[in-house]
Amino acid sequence: MDAYRRVLSIPGTAAVLLLGLLARIPFSTLGLLLTLHTVLTLERSYFEAGLIVAASTIGTTVSSPWRGRLLDRYGLRRAVIPSIVIQPLALIAASLATYEALVLIAFVGGMFSLPVWAIVRTSLSVLVPASLRRSAFALDSMTTELVFMAGPAAITIAALAITTQVCLVIVAALIALAGIGLLIADPPTRSDQVMLPTKLPPALAASEGAAAAQKEGYAEQRVAEDLTTGQIPVVDPQASASARAALLSLGGMAALIATAVGSTTITATDLSLVAILERAGSTGLIAPIMTVWCAGSLVGGFAYGAARRTIGPLWVLLALGLLSIPVGFVHNPWLLGVAVFGAGLALAPIITATSESISRRVSEEVRGEAMGWHGSAMTIGAAVGSPLFGAVIDGLGPAWGVGTAALLATGVAAAGLIATGIRRAHRRRVLQGRFGEVA
Repeated sequence: MDAYRRVLSIPGTAAVLLLGLLARIPFSTLGLLLTLHTVLTLERSYFEAGLIVAASTIGTTVSSPWRGRLLDRYGLRRAVIPSIVIQPLALIAASLATYEALVLIAFVGGMFSLPVWAIVRTSLSVLVPASLRRSAFALDSMTTELVFMAGPAAITIAALAITTQVCLVIVAALIALAGIGLLIADPPTRSDQVMLPTKLPPALAASEGAAAAQKEGYAEQRVAEDLTTGQIPVVDPQASASARAALLSLGGMAALIATAVGSTTITATDLSLVAILERAGSTGLIAPIMTVWCAGSLVGGFAYGAARRTIGPLWVLLALGLLSIPVGFVHNPWLLGVAVFGAGLALAPIITATSESISRRVSEEVRGEAMGWHGSAMTIGAAVGSPLFGAVIDGLGPAWGVGTAALLATGVAAAGLIATGIRRAHRRRVLQGRFGEVA
């Protein structure tokens, strides 16, 4: 609790969390709304609806790193303005379009999706010191969980009451308002936006000026308050930073893979729960069971964010896999509720752990791009998991859907931990050998 209190006491943090919660509301409804519009209004199949959602997802996946890079280079306002204009217009056009045109419109809308995820996480990374960042990300994950619990249910009721076309226009207006809210609030995405300028003493200022005059191309460098996280980084204006270089390292790839596999497992669990309850003739329990699952995620996210010890993303992925396995072996609704609560305990932590790991690996000037890659990994995992484990459910049954995904997560996490252990042992032997040679 103390960690959360300290996070919320930091000026600007509560406002960013609240802004993120409100801005994500329309996005929590978008995938389901496009599906309902395709099926109910355009009278197409669920497969064709899936193609519309896939087109939107591909657009978002492709553009997330690029939009994050715009955020890093040009700041929040120039990165957000295209989204405020293009995505709402795309949704309004979608309400009037034929199915064939809707495929292209969904892709364009996804390409210019408002980069709420990258903005919120980048801003929290700037405002919150390293020691509290896990708690800040956990709070953000928990508020996101609340939004995605309420959003789909609300849009389903609205779509049945006032048609999907009207709902698309309403969601378009909400996205525009969210973008305008971000423009007005303008949360910081670089540490120099929250630092007061420092006036050097006259003697030191004269020394700096002399050094600059003697050496062409000399650039002032700011000293990091926290070199581990890059909260106030050592910045060389002449250096060209890249998020890809850091994320293509072994640790960076492990975090991205854990993100994608975790997202796949969550998607497979979601599909399997619906299928299990449908086959049991208990469709009325789908909403309560999903609520229990999300409640487990809130509890797990709260505990993870309050933990004083860092738990790596591969360990959290291992927990997600192991805790999800029992879901496939129970059929009694009460026992299923217990199982899904346990599976939910690692849901928010996997998002928090991977976000924290990635934010630690990149310098501040490319953190928006890095968060974009994190968002793309989550999207890819969900996009791959939905058809893949949907086919497993159709062919082998609901238990195999969640069971196979859980075993995949467990296997990937175990392999990654073993590889990491071998690498560390090798590096230890190399260092011991060099120390021995020196001695």
